[in-house]
Amino acid sequence: MVNVMDVCRRVIAFMLLCLNFVACNSSDRQTEATSHVLTPAFYHWKVAYNPTRFEIDQLKRLNVNKLYVHFFDVDWDIRTRQPIPKAFIQFRQKPVGNIIPVVFITNRTLVKLSPNALPDLATHITQAITKIGQQQALTFAEVQFDCDWSTGTRDRYFQLLTLLKKRLQRPLSATIRLHQIKYTDQTGIPPVARGMLMLYNVADWKRTDTRNSIYDADVANQYLSYVSTYPLPLDLVMPLFRWTVVYRNNRFLIFLNNLDRKTLVKGDFLNVQADSNRFMATRDTSAFGVSIQRGDLFRTEAVSSELLLTEKVRLLNQISNQRLTFALYHLDSTILATYPRETLQTLLRPQPLP
Repeated sequence: MVNVMDVCRRVIAFMLLCLNFVACNSSDRQTEATSHVLTPAFYHWKVAYNPTRFEIDQLKRLNVNKLYVHFFDVDWDIRTRQPIPKAFIQFRQKPVGNIIPVVFITNRTLVKLSPNALPDLATHITQAITKIGQQQALTFAEVQFDCDWSTGTRDRYFQLLTLLKKRLQRPLSATIRLHQIKYTDQTGIPPVARGMLMLYNVADWKRTDTRNSIYDADVANQYLSYVSTYPLPLDLVMPLFRWTVVYRNNRFLIFLNNLDRKTLVKGDFLNVQADSNRFMATRDTSAFGVSIQRGDLFRTEAVSSELLLTEKVRLLNQISNQRLTFALYHLDSTILATYPRETLQTLLRPQPLP
């Protein structure tokens, strides 16, 4: 006769084995989705390359050997009616490590520029990058271009990138904004090897009702689901910077960099508003290097350590390529000092949080 108890034990054992198999497969898929090999990096966005001892020490402690260095801008000159390079980097120290040149091109340059002038512009940009590299005895494994192109300028920008790729004979990368991720049918895909997804300036800083233009998770949610299907391999840069946005008569007036809420609270001419990160000037005065009028609105903006850590994991879960550069913007002692070293270490470590 068949032993009923033995059969039951075998059935239960088989069911447990199946459940374990399913669980293991699910765990493997989750690990595969969240596991990335990260190369840590910083952006350097200053006119002078002259890192402080503190900044150099931070790079060493965080094992960062890759710097995206802003070399110069390309902007439209109204007087000469042609694009001009400006804001050239000044090296006051010998750069070390893996230096990636970054060139910022204003969208208005592409709006004004004739398509026939693109080859000359590509030549001038190439010559400027090459000259800086030769002066500093640098070799570049990559060159990056930063431009918030529009649907009206995408063809000219993409043609310029194609010309630059031929002249520079280096792999190119391009910065990618969230709206360019979502609306690829309109904005197109730049002809480059990789994209650098900029996870900051996600909301409209010109609007007084914006909560946090540097980073607002609710705004980002409108775009993040499109990241996984973006056809270019993506790297990622997140913000460390903070600023205060000032408005007068409901219009943008000025950015005050590194001015935080703690400083504004001490101002006896400011009244804190209900949402706690806004302040209203109660009288005319001068402070923070600017002239202030009664009724001026100050909105402080920053991204907390907790939000940076959470959003890093959330973004990495959307990026399909396993290997990527994870960068922080930007290398500045004043900014770095506001974050615990543990936060920076966790952000830049090779694997995301579990």
